[in-house]
Amino acid sequence: MNFKTFLTVFYLGGIIALSLASCVRTPGEGGRASITGSVEIERRHQINNPESAEDTIPALDTEVFIVYGENTSPDDRVFTNPDGDFAFNWLRTGDYTIYVYSEDILTSSSPLPKVAISQSVIIDERDEVVVLETILIYDDY
Repeated sequence: MNFKTFLTVFYLGGIIALSLASCVRTPGEGGRASITGSVEIERRHQINNPESAEDTIPALDTEVFIVYGENTSPDDRVFTNPDGDFAFNWLRTGDYTIYVYSEDILTSSSPLPKVAISQSVIIDERDEVVVLETILIYDDY
């Protein structure tokens, strides 16, 4: 094998290796799967006392965040509709974290700090629709 043939084979091998490496699909947009769910607010007269719950209502116009894979910050957000429902569409297979902010029910400080209420999700199938359990957040009524 002469040097020119060696370089050609080496060059083509490198292109094939880079092409295969770039085909690795990570969690995120670009697929056909979805994550749907709903958010409800439990309104309490005294935030750290479950016995003071007034009612539970749909959390309308509430921000819901999604994190793709092992990322550390949110990759997207949506707002709930008037019924408290939300959807993240056009996702690829992979691991996701969905979270919403709620008032902290373990403290009585003022103003009340916010804490993240999260759920982890795995999408296994390309066309899968994952329906989450209702996310319950809390509000001082």
